[in-house]
Amino acid sequence: PSHLATMAEMLSKLLDADVRCTRAAQSMSLGWLEVLVYPGSLAFGWEGVGFSLAAAAAAYGFQPLRLVLFSLCYGQLANRALKLFFQRSRPSPPETAKRLFRTIIIQGGHADAAAFPSGDTMAGSATGAALALAGCGNAWWLLGLYVGYGRVYFLAHHILDVLAGYVEGCAVAFLASKVVAKYETFEWRQLAGLLFALVGFAAAMKITKKLQGSSGTSSAKVA
Repeated sequence: PSHLATMAEMLSKLLDADVRCTRAAQSMSLGWLEVLVYPGSLAFGWEGVGFSLAAAAAAYGFQPLRLVLFSLCYGQLANRALKLFFQRSRPSPPETAKRLFRTIIIQGGHADAAAFPSGDTMAGSATGAALALAGCGNAWWLLGLYVGYGRVYFLAHHILDVLAGYVEGCAVAFLASKVVAKYETFEWRQLAGLLFALVGFAAAMKITKKLQGSSGTSSAKVA
């Protein structure tokens, strides 16, 4: 019991420090330089991920894209499970936080309403890590950090949320690369695995929607 109490106290201190650091970061303004950060806050949400994947396919072709798709499917499954387990609230931004642009923040009873870990950051880091592992350039490892910074700056997440999302995205991309590397062509076993992930993702969507249905209606806040 004493060990559990000590761990709980350490976790509480970590979360308090995260809140303080996040509020300090969000109290700062970039002014018109926000235009450089804004795309990262939208590119891997539900509204922007399709365009991001289309751009990746146009730039690098199908072979790297299949690794991205595997990474995103399994990463989203893990992300939903973690969000449901932790149920961390979105940050309360300081009153001094002023933004020239607005991003979408899902709230209410939606399965993606919980803050930890950041789903957008996970998707960005999974995509970037997958492209890097596919040989498209090591600079892609930075994509998740860019997305994560945008999500913190535009008041959607705590710093710890995006760090966890980044690690999660890189981890699923690494695991997916080990599976995909065994097959040089997109054969039926990879297709079956991708379909299984899609079916599991659809089932997870319904389950989490039912589990969170009693907590309120879903909404998307533009802030």
